[in-house]
Amino acid sequence: MMPPSTRPSLAGTRDLSVAVVGYGSIGRRHCDNLARLGVARRVVVRRQDAVNPAFVPPADVLVVYSVQESIEAGLDLAVICNPTSWHATTARQFLEAGVPVLIEKPLAAHMGEATQLVDLAEQTGVPAGVAYCLRYHPAYALTHEYVQQGKLGSIERVAAWFESYLPEWHPWEDYRQGYAARADLGGGVLPTLDHEIDFVCWCCGPPESCAGASSRSGLLDCDVDDTANLALSYPDYTAEIELSICRRHRRRGFEWVGDRAVLSFSFEQQLLRRTDRDGTASEIIWHRPEFDLNDMYAAMLGDALRAVAAKEPLPIPLRAGLDALRVAAAATHQAETRRQSRPRDLARGKPT
Repeated sequence: MMPPSTRPSLAGTRDLSVAVVGYGSIGRRHCDNLARLGVARRVVVRRQDAVNPAFVPPADVLVVYSVQESIEAGLDLAVICNPTSWHATTARQFLEAGVPVLIEKPLAAHMGEATQLVDLAEQTGVPAGVAYCLRYHPAYALTHEYVQQGKLGSIERVAAWFESYLPEWHPWEDYRQGYAARADLGGGVLPTLDHEIDFVCWCCGPPESCAGASSRSGLLDCDVDDTANLALSYPDYTAEIELSICRRHRRRGFEWVGDRAVLSFSFEQQLLRRTDRDGTASEIIWHRPEFDLNDMYAAMLGDALRAVAAKEPLPIPLRAGLDALRVAAAATHQAETRRQSRPRDLARGKPT
């Protein structure tokens, strides 16, 4: 991603009209950031029965209750933040009307609808992208640069992890009603925590194959898998990803091991360190404990606005979302296959 110091001015974006579809926590963040970036013509699309007092759109925002109403208001961009299971259908309506879309991750709930959406965007030529804001975090962007430029030498192993506790995400609501905990809304650990998958694919490209499993720990009251372990295979190394939404001890970070150096990051400390493989030298590449995570959301949105104003493709293409979804789908399929075979194995007297 382009460093902040080299990004062009936002002056050409201030007259854009932008819709935010869905006004939960991420929708509110995008709407607020649009205001900070100088976009005055904002439209919020929300359900008519949305009554959560924590999410009241600002008075200077046009509120409508259907996608069609927002299109009729005249739009230059739609930012799609409703539940995952509605992403593809909503985005399709805008694309068919010629309105560019920035879709919150994951791209869709299922591979089929995601593929159809990518095909539609490519056929129509309407700009469309995915909101992988982690690409705008300085530590992740620096790591991408190090890997792409071969600064670590030949990669030998990759590990990335994100463990968190879903009931603590949104204190203002019953976690069981949120999209992440509901299969009918496209929730579950793999679609919800696919940033780490995208990060590996961004740095290394799509894997040759993926092995892994997702499971339900029983620690949460929901009908989705809450833990996953993935192994993405590349010609000379494996990238291991560990994800959870049921761990009370929050933990996030990564480690890239090359034959010349190791790059490691602690999200809790906001510290990125490079260490020579022979242990003779270690240096802190980036360390900002006070880093405001909203900066990466604002930077991502700013780049999307510049692209729309210039009539250029959005920075993170839909195919990035498709790559991440393909990895998640492979692990989900393997987990479901194991679940279905377990009763048969028991019936035969085999251990499971």
